[in-house]
Amino acid sequence: MTARASLSRWKVRHSAIVLVGIVLNLAFALPLLFCPRWILGLFDIPVGPSPVWAQFSGGLVMLLSAFYLPMTWDLDRYRIFAWLAVFPSRSFGVAFFLVMILRGEPAGLVVAILIDGSIAIASLWCLIRIAALEQEQAGGGRP
Repeated sequence: MTARASLSRWKVRHSAIVLVGIVLNLAFALPLLFCPRWILGLFDIPVGPSPVWAQFSGGLVMLLSAFYLPMTWDLDRYRIFAWLAVFPSRSFGVAFFLVMILRGEPAGLVVAILIDGSIAIASLWCLIRIAALEQEQAGGGRP
């Protein structure tokens, strides 16, 4: 397989991972927006006096997911967005929910850690491989 074909495959893999992350975000954001009591109940998270905070969070996650789309269309043009999707976006989600669990919040938040963490690690791995292959190509095939 040529280096160019390998680079293209890694870019497609990255796009697929980001799209899976968007779908997973929407799987939480839409229920938070339209039926917050139900989704929070699934994860044993108390609603409090009003579910408006959960609905607002769902809207923000939907907005954030829209910013992930450009890198799936053209990774070369929107490379900075790809790195920002890992650091700080997904990484912040992992750190935030981990701290919240350690502070005694419901263990149901571990789902957010697993989703954001797995998407962040997979995206990061793809970006590292893409950068290495691009450097290899720029150097005339030298590692």
